[in-house]
Amino acid sequence: MNDGGNIAMSPHSPDIIFYTGNVYSGAYYLAVCHTTDGGATWPRDTLTLGTRGWAIAFDPADSNRVYVGGDSAYSYPALLVTTDLGETWTQSRTGLAGAVYALATVPGNPQVIFAGTTSGVYKSTDRGATWTSTGMSNNTKALVVEPGNPNTVYAGTYGQGVHVTTDAGGTWTPMNDGLDNLKVLALDLRPGSEPVLFAGTEGGGVFRTELFTGIAERPGRARGIGGPTFIRATLELPGSRPAVLHDAAGRAVMALAPGENDVRQLPAGLYFIRPVEAGRAAVRKVVIQ
Repeated sequence: MNDGGNIAMSPHSPDIIFYTGNVYSGAYYLAVCHTTDGGATWPRDTLTLGTRGWAIAFDPADSNRVYVGGDSAYSYPALLVTTDLGETWTQSRTGLAGAVYALATVPGNPQVIFAGTTSGVYKSTDRGATWTSTGMSNNTKALVVEPGNPNTVYAGTYGQGVHVTTDAGGTWTPMNDGLDNLKVLALDLRPGSEPVLFAGTEGGGVFRTELFTGIAERPGRARGIGGPTFIRATLELPGSRPAVLHDAAGRAVMALAPGENDVRQLPAGLYFIRPVEAGRAAVRKVVIQ
């Protein structure tokens, strides 16, 4: 194996590990090494269907099904699928564009897969048989699905920072407040009651942000005769300190008081809560839907 790529451990067994990159044999070919005995042996497949391998994802339901993403002829997509744990591979890239640098499957729904490519983020709803663009066209190097919330996906892009979707790829919002380097190469998420998203950048180190959602949605009707029906969002600001709500571009859009704040007049998207108290650095994020 010359270079690459990616390495991933199966969620079904710690003894199963896949690694992808490329080999040179008169030309460059995509290659996959894997072990099913915890690293004691590593069979290798040289695949003429691609040039380099960059991404690996395991099917959340089928322990024998693995996806490998990369490129073909350096710029065309390569998306390979095995259903027998690496014995055989087939190409499955219909609808994809660009080299595949990231893959993310959805726990609890094996039909849905996200692919990050040099042409943006794509989504499959048929286990990788076909793909459609989500509308995100930025060069995407990393993807992570929020555990327990399959509609929330974070994308790390090369030059445009981190973007988030809360509707399974329908719309995307940048979330780059405090991210000094927008060339994001890796993402990971620490789940729990206080989730943290980590972003590894090119030459800029690792950044972290605390993820917070504090929206309680209540149905209501817009003011005005014959107005359309909207979702009225009430933001609960805990504690006794006032704060300021900023939009994704960093602009202050609303002063917040402790308790309930009606934010239905604001457009849907990602926002930041900054406490007014001097010296208090904690910033929280909310999504208004």
